[in-house]
Amino acid sequence: MHPIELKSITKRFKATEKGGGEITILENLDLVVPQGKSVAIIGKSGSGKSTLLHIAGGLDSPSEGQVFCNGTELSKLDDKARSMLRNNHIGFIFQANLLLEDFTALENVMVPAMISGRREKECKERAVELLTKLGLADRMNHVPGKLSGGEKQRVAICRALMNSPEVILADEPTGALDEENAAEVETLLLDLVKEEGRSLLLVTHNQDFAFRCDTVYELKNRNLREEKALS
Repeated sequence: MHPIELKSITKRFKATEKGGGEITILENLDLVVPQGKSVAIIGKSGSGKSTLLHIAGGLDSPSEGQVFCNGTELSKLDDKARSMLRNNHIGFIFQANLLLEDFTALENVMVPAMISGRREKECKERAVELLTKLGLADRMNHVPGKLSGGEKQRVAICRALMNSPEVILADEPTGALDEENAAEVETLLLDLVKEEGRSLLLVTHNQDFAFRCDTVYELKNRNLREEKALS
């Protein structure tokens, strides 16, 4: 049983032009994200990387195929059950950090655990622990508007790890950052995922970042091809 497993995934979209039929963006695609391993997906813009990530996380549904999270097939769940599974077993990090602007960094990190019904004291202790690990001990009471881009993304990483999910799904998590901040956030994310024994599915244009993962695939011609390490 794996944190994430995709079997024979095909995804079609209706063409925007009138009478344009359908466009197939993923076709008969398989992917396994093993426990405790990091997997990166690279590919050109428009190749379907984000669509694949959204399907893996239950944010979108395939046209055909099966998606499993810890052995549970997502299509068998209703919307409420699927949402709870995502909250408890999957952490998401996006290029746009999607922090709640009226909440402090601490409160933003606590949100997933509060939704799960955990006690506020327990939530706060876990959030403080994560924020401190990522060097934000003196920033946790600041709202996002008072944080730098790199700090916001570190808060987003903490939020993704709040419920100790088996797998983190990250969509261009450093794409909006400058080179220095991006390098720092990349290292923090990979180190923290490894330290906590989580799995990681990363989508990125940054090949240097991708090849720091255990396995790298290129999404091309609607399917995945494993890539070798850069020379």
